[in-house]
Amino acid sequence: MRIVVCDDHVLLLEALGMALEASGHEVVALASHPDEAVSAVGEHHPDVCLLDVNFPDGTSVNAIQRVRASSPDTKVVMLSAEADHTMVGKAIAEGASGYVGKEKPIVEIVEMLDRAVRGQLAVEPMLLQRALRPHKGTDDPLWALQFLTDREWQVMRCIMDGQTTEEMAETLGVQRSTARTHVQNLLTKLGVHSRLQAAALMSAHGSTESWPVHLR
Repeated sequence: MRIVVCDDHVLLLEALGMALEASGHEVVALASHPDEAVSAVGEHHPDVCLLDVNFPDGTSVNAIQRVRASSPDTKVVMLSAEADHTMVGKAIAEGASGYVGKEKPIVEIVEMLDRAVRGQLAVEPMLLQRALRPHKGTDDPLWALQFLTDREWQVMRCIMDGQTTEEMAETLGVQRSTARTHVQNLLTKLGVHSRLQAAALMSAHGSTESWPVHLR
C-alpha cells in the first residue's frame, strides 16, 4: 500500500511512518495538519490516507471530503485515541472508509488499512453498530440509510429485484467478489445478517421517499 499519514504529534507521526514502512508499505508523505494531508494526497494519489481525528483547531472530519475530492480512489481511515461512536458515525457519513484506535498494534492498524483499500468498512463491528444505531428516543428502523453510498443504494436495488451475486455483478459492472463486498457493507450498516432481512426491512418500513432522489 501507498500511504499518507497525518497527525499533529510529530513523534507519533514519525514512529507510525517508520512502523508502516517496516511492515512493507510505502509511506509517501507525512503531514501534521489536514490541509497538508489534502495537498499530499492530491500530489501522490496514495491508496489510503490515515488521518488523525483531533487537532488543536478542531476535528479533521470536515477534511474527509476534501481528501476524497483531491484523489477519488484514495480511501480515508480515521485514527483516534478514543472509541467515540458519534465521531465514527460522522466520519462514515463524510465518506471515511475506516476508523482505528491509536492504541492498536501496528499489525491491526495495517489490517484495517488493507480492509479499507479492498473496499470494506474498516471499523470494529461493535463500534460500528453503536455508531449506526438510532439515537435514544428515535424509533426509525431505517435511520442508518443516511450512511449508504450511491453504490450501496444500487446494491439495495439489486437485492430488492432478487438478483443473484452473478446478476448483481453484471448489473453493477464489477467482479463477483466486489459485489459480495458491497453487499456485506450494506448489511453491516443496516445491522442485518442477510439479503432477505435487508429486503424485508425496506419492504416493511421503506417507501419511494426513502430512496435518494436521483435513484428513485
